[in-house]
Amino acid sequence: MYRRSHSRSKPKPWFEREGGEILRAEQGLVQAHYPSLTFRADTESGRMYLDGQITLQANCGVATSIAVRISFPPNYPETEPTAYDAGGRFPVSADRHIINEGQFCLWLPPCCPWDKDDPSRLLRFLDELAVFLERQLVYDATGRQEWPGPQYKHGTAGYEEFMLSKLANNEEDFRSLLPVILGQLRPGRNEPCPCGSKQKYKRCHASSVADIVSRIGRNTLDFLYKRPNLRNPAATMM
Repeated sequence: MYRRSHSRSKPKPWFEREGGEILRAEQGLVQAHYPSLTFRADTESGRMYLDGQITLQANCGVATSIAVRISFPPNYPETEPTAYDAGGRFPVSADRHIINEGQFCLWLPPCCPWDKDDPSRLLRFLDELAVFLERQLVYDATGRQEWPGPQYKHGTAGYEEFMLSKLANNEEDFRSLLPVILGQLRPGRNEPCPCGSKQKYKRCHASSVADIVSRIGRNTLDFLYKRPNLRNPAATMM
């Protein structure tokens, strides 16, 4: 007597799920707003890419086209895509927020505006990418070697800058609360807040700490602070 195999079949890639409805919706948005971009599936890896050019129009009427590649993660749309300099137009440079293989660092991860439930999520992503590319052109045109837009520092320093912003840029509070953020100190909700305010923790910084940990993620915090030889990873920037 033979038994049937109970091995699980390989899950479908995101662009084949729901009868391809997700992909069709994304294709419609791209065709309407960025027609020079084309979806392409890699059947071997089961990955989807968006290849082509984004064209920027200067005030003087001169158009500049920049070749890009958008790589979609396997769990899309849970996680946002990644954008690359497909034509190698810009140099890899931390000051320009471009890292290995020409990956564009559009924002610091906890500042990511991606909303998986927004039907226009991909369009918003491409609009952000267009702004990023325009700033690259401004960076070249001015020759000032200064990023023409908001940004965070690199690696651990960037995350600390973000945490400071969530604590009203109070450096004393940041130093006092960092052990709490890292899970090294766990004050009770009715205990005095570690910042020294003499208020109960739950009425003082409990919500701010919880928001910081949620936005950055415990794994990232561990990576940044518990592995001293890797304190400066190539983190994405805003």
